[in-house]
Amino acid sequence: MNAEDEIRNRAHEIREMLLDSRLKDALELMQLQMNGVQEWSVTSRYEDMERSYRYMLQYFAKGSPDEHRNEVYRQLIHRAILLNDDILQARLQQSSMLLYYQHLRSRMSRNDTLENIQKALESFAELGDANTHERTLANLFDMVWTSGLWTSESVSQMSGLAESPLVLPDDAAFAVSAVTMALLERFDPAKMLFLCREAQSVVMQVSIRALTGLAVTLVRYTDILPHFPEIRTAISVLSDDATVRERMLKVQMALLLCRETKEIDRRMREEIIPTMLSNPKLGDIMTSDMERDDANPDWLEWAEKNDVKDKLMQMTELQIEGADVYMSTFSNLKSYPFFREPCNWFRVFSMDQPDVKSSISGGLAKAMLSGNVFCNSDKYSFALTFSQIPQQQRDMIMGQMGEQLEQELSDLKESPASPQQQETFCARQYVQDLYRFFNLFSRRHEFWNPFESNLNMLSNSCLSTLLESAESSRTIAAWLLGKKYFTEAAAVFRQMAASGHPDSADYRFYQQMGYALQRVHEYSDAMESYSRSDILQSGNSWTMRHMAQCQRMLGRPEKALDLLLEIERTDSDDLSLQIQIGDCLVDLKRYDEALTRFFKVDYLKPDYPKAWRAIAWCAFLAGRYDRSDEYYGKLTEGSPTGQDCLNAAHVRWVQGDVAGALKLYARSIGLMGREAFLEEFENDRHILTGKGIPESDIPLLLDSI
Repeated sequence: MNAEDEIRNRAHEIREMLLDSRLKDALELMQLQMNGVQEWSVTSRYEDMERSYRYMLQYFAKGSPDEHRNEVYRQLIHRAILLNDDILQARLQQSSMLLYYQHLRSRMSRNDTLENIQKALESFAELGDANTHERTLANLFDMVWTSGLWTSESVSQMSGLAESPLVLPDDAAFAVSAVTMALLERFDPAKMLFLCREAQSVVMQVSIRALTGLAVTLVRYTDILPHFPEIRTAISVLSDDATVRERMLKVQMALLLCRETKEIDRRMREEIIPTMLSNPKLGDIMTSDMERDDANPDWLEWAEKNDVKDKLMQMTELQIEGADVYMSTFSNLKSYPFFREPCNWFRVFSMDQPDVKSSISGGLAKAMLSGNVFCNSDKYSFALTFSQIPQQQRDMIMGQMGEQLEQELSDLKESPASPQQQETFCARQYVQDLYRFFNLFSRRHEFWNPFESNLNMLSNSCLSTLLESAESSRTIAAWLLGKKYFTEAAAVFRQMAASGHPDSADYRFYQQMGYALQRVHEYSDAMESYSRSDILQSGNSWTMRHMAQCQRMLGRPEKALDLLLEIERTDSDDLSLQIQIGDCLVDLKRYDEALTRFFKVDYLKPDYPKAWRAIAWCAFLAGRYDRSDEYYGKLTEGSPTGQDCLNAAHVRWVQGDVAGALKLYARSIGLMGREAFLEEFENDRHILTGKGIPESDIPLLLDSI
């Protein structure tokens, strides 16, 4: 372990001690940590705090009453947490090669002030010096990102800059991002309160960025927030603002959508894009007039065979949902020098940025980059990539894209985005910008990645107050359920039920809650929820089916069968219902009745593997091995599962065909893997011994596979 890692680990240990109320131990270790620190402000704060705590212990030991003791102790913990970060920074700022400390040293060598930076930003609108503007923004980012604890004067100066009517809204939004990055590097209650203030900004994108900053930083510092009640108070005040709550919901949904980005990125790379690019005539398929008279029938046939239409539909559906479908497209376009500077990942896209201004010309290109399709980071990627293409080819590309772009622009003019939609787009774009930085920046491993944490704010006691509305919980619960985050969905539904959410008077609410609970195997609670749904709307077949499933999982097949037979009175032709009834009869060992149900399904729907599996297994349990072997033969001739081969092998072994069983067992291992195979085999051990297989033969068989 090198010296820097040792210093960092010690700082973490001190923090844990403080959170565990071991202040004396923390102060002793903090004294060791300060070895070599020359900053008077740091050493004097430590000495003052150590002295205060020593006096406090003396008074306590004497039994002196002190009604303010608990508050004083909390304040000491509060001060120690902040001092711990200051000591860490003081130890590392001279020699650490981390990017943060490199920028810190560079910033300290300059004589910039927030006041001078604000003046420079205010003059940009008048003077229009783009190069000076670039340097000013970079200096602003470094000054804020690497700043220590803010004083009240710092807060006042930063608020003045962010709220100046002469500073461009884009620059104010950029400044808020710098504050977020500073907070992710080290905790500062003054910066947190600044974000709370800017969350109510009249400038929409400033407000959105401040709310996003609060979301990602408060998640990081959840454990220390109890020692900083002023932040909770500020969040509580924010929750009274209806506009803030509406915007925070948009931020929350954008953050939740990022959970899907990695999987979407994989699908885009491995499935959708390769399929779309595998035919040189794809362009003809994708045109709106694909059915025109001169379209090549072979292309249309290829499209159907190769599932291109389906892949295009998938991509369109993801875009409509707001998913990040361009991560894979632009992830390889982040190697330009522009992206080596961390500040540039948080820039609002501007045509006036020097690198962009020199590469993009023409109304169509500008219109495309000013839209809501791409996030800011990807717009810069596009513009910088475009700058590498010779002018003649640029003109040709834009000419080819011209007709389509003109149509899109015409559509936008006819139906411009509403203010609500603009807020949604802004939140998505900014969250995607953040996602790209923390996952694509060349030195990303030096940063704490918020997207590796749970960004469901309803599970955060501090942030959840900003989402306390019927619409917020309804929207989040529906998304979590639809994306199969059943544990979180169940928690949200429970919160909604406990708080008397308006939806809790609807039978569908309890259906959804029951389904989420069922999927996380909380069958008793799921039954209770389904029962409430049944009270609100009795006789609903979906509810009764799922109640039956839960009853089976709770070991009550008789009750499950009663429910299913009740459904059958009005829905006797439903084949899946017949299989469910048959499964209950199997549980009750009424095998002949179960087979009657399964054979009915097989008769009405030939070539239905689900029915074959039911017949084969039930026949095996009933001792009708010839019929079981017949149906497992059908399954293993096609595309069997590992479970099919395992069960078919059981049938062969019980009949004495050890060689045939071994082949099927080996095939099962190939399909499901040895570990899963052994687990499933162990589950069936009692069935095999019940069918006459000697216990002593089982190890021999397993060793023979």
